[in-house]
Amino acid sequence: MKRYRLCNPFPSIEKEGSLSYGGNQNWSSSKTIRKCGCGVIAGTDLLLYLDLNKQRCRTKFFEEVQDSNGIIEREQYLKYVHKMRRDYLPLIPHFGMPGWVLVVGLNAYLAKYHTGLTASWGFGRKKLWNRMSAMLSHDIPVILSIGPNLPFFRKKEKLNLYQKNSMGSYLSSNKVSAHFVTVTEMDEEWMRVSSWGKEYYINKKEYIGYMTKYSNALFCNVCYIRKRK
Repeated sequence: MKRYRLCNPFPSIEKEGSLSYGGNQNWSSSKTIRKCGCGVIAGTDLLLYLDLNKQRCRTKFFEEVQDSNGIIEREQYLKYVHKMRRDYLPLIPHFGMPGWVLVVGLNAYLAKYHTGLTASWGFGRKKLWNRMSAMLSHDIPVILSIGPNLPFFRKKEKLNLYQKNSMGSYLSSNKVSAHFVTVTEMDEEWMRVSSWGKEYYINKKEYIGYMTKYSNALFCNVCYIRKRK
């Protein structure tokens, strides 16, 4: 089974000896970030990973942690999250961040620091997995959106997030909608993702089913990062 994964460890946030798998919006002192800040977390984690692992993407924004080996103190990480929200990734209170706002903010950052990369939002279903595998093959995390139910506020369907037990079985652990996660690995059946500072798995067939039945491809899609032409 073909597997695509990042080449380096995903950033871990440390507090009192405990390590996370990426960031968690619930750590923030901001009520708005805790309620709908998953896009800020996903954007911060993406740019932090690029900064730590791609020489051309090293910037002054993250210079305090560039010798951290991917383990960041939580207080320092939250400073980056709040600065990222202020400078690049604004939130709409009670709504969060649409994909196009995420892309605009990422492009502003990528252009300012001359990274040679650009971001765009969304693909048709037939291209979705190919674009995701291409990003992972180039050591770029994939921000994946699990869209809201449509029509808005009419349904309360959610997508399963799984965790693996010691036997390698996938057990449903959480359910989400209207949420960004970051994909760090995938094969023909599963995606390994970071959400709320934990490692989860999403079944690809279930994701397509959720997109088709309860949301749509505009909201269930990815932020595509590639070299600027």
